[in-house]
Amino acid sequence: MALSLFQWIGLGLAIALILIPSVRWFWKRFDMPSKFAIETIRQQKKDAAEARMWESIEAKVQAEEIERKELEFRQKQKEASSGKSLDAEQSADVWNKLGVKAPIQPVKRQQSSVVGNSTETNQIDLTIETALPLDKNTEEPDWELIEKMSNLSQPTEGVPEAPDLGPLDD
Repeated sequence: MALSLFQWIGLGLAIALILIPSVRWFWKRFDMPSKFAIETIRQQKKDAAEARMWESIEAKVQAEEIERKELEFRQKQKEASSGKSLDAEQSADVWNKLGVKAPIQPVKRQQSSVVGNSTETNQIDLTIETALPLDKNTEEPDWELIEKMSNLSQPTEGVPEAPDLGPLDD
């Protein structure tokens, strides 16, 4: 019995219609990962989530560290650029060069503490007595200094004249 081409195609189609659903059923039934494989996949997902969490925490800590270092650097730069205080001898010499006989005492420069290391708080008690000390305002002004300041518009001996830059309305 010889089958024609159309009969072979029909027979193949019938076999496919029977085998495809059965193969699909076996595939779904027996092609599942084992309990060990499921546990491994779950552990890998958990480890990846934990690694992302630690990366974010480390990034935050690193950003805070960089910010703290920048703040300390700016504070050191500010201290360095604020200049140094003169001692009493240098201050008297400078005031003598300016023509003032009674020098003013130099201001004491306070060292600022490092950020984050200071736990003490500076509190100022503001009351009527400390806010407006009335007895200190009755001191006489320094007339010699006022006279020197009023004579600043007059030429001083040994100081060259400033050049005339002309009008600035160009």
